[in-house]
Amino acid sequence: MRTAIFASVMMMAAATAPQLQAKEAAADLNAYVGKYPFDAVNGHRFLDHPVVKAAIAAAVPDAKTRASVVFPDDGLGLPIVKVAGGRILIWGGDRRAEDRYNWSVVIAPDGSKPEVCIYDGVGYGEDFQSAQWFEPGKPGIMKQGTCPSAAEDYPAADIAAG
Repeated sequence: MRTAIFASVMMMAAATAPQLQAKEAAADLNAYVGKYPFDAVNGHRFLDHPVVKAAIAAAVPDAKTRASVVFPDDGLGLPIVKVAGGRILIWGGDRRAEDRYNWSVVIAPDGSKPEVCIYDGVGYGEDFQSAQWFEPGKPGIMKQGTCPSAAEDYPAADIAAG
């Protein structure tokens, strides 16, 4: 009898383990705040974290566009920060071209509410800079400026017509 009960308990624990692991994985994004994008936390760089990868894929379904949000070994990054609403902001850019090509991801600590910004600048005049923003289930929209790299730069301003 004890063996049957023990086996039943072990099967229930095995069935709930992935759910617990998923919750733990989703809940640990706050651990990245203050770290650089290339720093590993619990074995994952921020962009390699399964919850973050899934959130970015949901926001940017086109694989070719999504490929812009990478952190190559020679890329530039700033420490990950908290922004409005307790969300997390990560920024990256191409080395020696960060003012021309950069991106950012804003996400809730549990992996929800992702926003992805991709800036592929054509010119350097601030008045003409705009970046494309993506959210799950919505078409990409253009907002003013480059992708935010600091808490005070988020949220991005809408483009003012005039």
